[in-house]
Amino acid sequence: MPRKKLSSLNQKKVRRAWFNPDWMVVSSPCRSSFWMIPAIHGLLIVLTPACTESDLIKDDNSTWSSPPTFENLALDSDPFVNAETKDSQLAVLHALFDPKTGYRLPGTYDKAKLEALFLDIRAGYFVKTEGIDEHIRREYHTFTHALDIVVTIHGLLREGGAVFLNEHEQSALVLAALAHDVLHCGVSNAFLINVNHPLATKWGAKSLQERRSADHTLMLLDKHKVLVAKDGMEDSLKNSIADTRTIIEEAILWTDMARHKEQMEKVAAALGKVIAVLEQVRKGGIGKGGATVEDVRTGVNVASLLDKETRILLAAFFLHCADISNPSKDWVLCERWAVIVMNEFFSQGDVERKLGHKLSMNCDRESVSVSKCQLGFGTYVIRSLLQLLEKLVYTAGSKSLENFEANHKHWEKIAKKEAESGKPYLMKLNPPSKEGGWLGELREGEDRVPNSRH
Repeated sequence: MPRKKLSSLNQKKVRRAWFNPDWMVVSSPCRSSFWMIPAIHGLLIVLTPACTESDLIKDDNSTWSSPPTFENLALDSDPFVNAETKDSQLAVLHALFDPKTGYRLPGTYDKAKLEALFLDIRAGYFVKTEGIDEHIRREYHTFTHALDIVVTIHGLLREGGAVFLNEHEQSALVLAALAHDVLHCGVSNAFLINVNHPLATKWGAKSLQERRSADHTLMLLDKHKVLVAKDGMEDSLKNSIADTRTIIEEAILWTDMARHKEQMEKVAAALGKVIAVLEQVRKGGIGKGGATVEDVRTGVNVASLLDKETRILLAAFFLHCADISNPSKDWVLCERWAVIVMNEFFSQGDVERKLGHKLSMNCDRESVSVSKCQLGFGTYVIRSLLQLLEKLVYTAGSKSLENFEANHKHWEKIAKKEAESGKPYLMKLNPPSKEGGWLGELREGEDRVPNSRH
């Protein structure tokens, strides 16, 4: 049977948009299917026409106990609170890039120019695409996710990871986290290929969305004249700017889950050398093994002793770990993100069914168990990833691994309860705020209900 194009869902509107250069496409991390379906590279980029088996929860805890600062933003920060409003989002970003205490990019720029760049990146998470958005209700790929990864990267750096990167590389990685899913169109690479989308022709089959995301980010840097070399600059500054742009581009490209195995192998191969260098330069004999928060506090840094390729590899690994960190967050956040992610999976399956395509693994709402999906992803992807992270960045890695194992037990209990009762786990949807990027609307049958705790 020939593959149907998306236009079969909505002939008139889609045909007008089919060659629209503003089609939104960007990278997407995997959450629950990579271990079962290499054919779609495990991406969680999906369509969301309906959530008929989910309820919508109102978040009643969307306030800060204190304003965000460089010091109090951490791995356990609540992303839904941080991203609740545009003002709260900017407060987080300005705290992280405070010119006195925060991250500093090489070159000359001011607060206004940096904010304009932030807002342009943010705008990309709100773009709607004619012919697509009437079938999509993106719960997961929102600016809330982007800001979550920004703060997670910050926490990972503060709790050990910073020792492997220089000042500008750390800043570049935080910026890459902000932009890594910009312009997301809401479908997977495989979906774009299967419906013969023009973006698949333009970018090819390899990391097509990640490449478009990286390209758009570099374009915005040029537009706002941030990280742009100028005549008269010293060669050392020009080189630093070029290296920083490379970190941003490569880190985004490595978020493609199709490269997960390759990345794991490369990091594992480099681990011994990296830790040996770290142990040689530690001050006062501070422990052994992976980098710790104490290493960061005492000023340990081995960036100058590692080659550029190794530093790029580690930076990209950190972003990958952050990008699929949902299973390692506190249970309330872990469950909330899992439900959001599974809604996107099932929504893609709904559209694939309408198109007459074979449903992607884990996308069939009629047969897939949410708990088993989470258990599978955790068993085959997350556990080994965090074990490797712990060997490299002990403080952040051990915390994340401990949370993950506790969450894994929660999912095991839920799966057992499902098996004993014969009733499926009831997803209760609690999406991001509107200003946090959730563009959907309640549909018939979706009521606001109290949050549940297992």
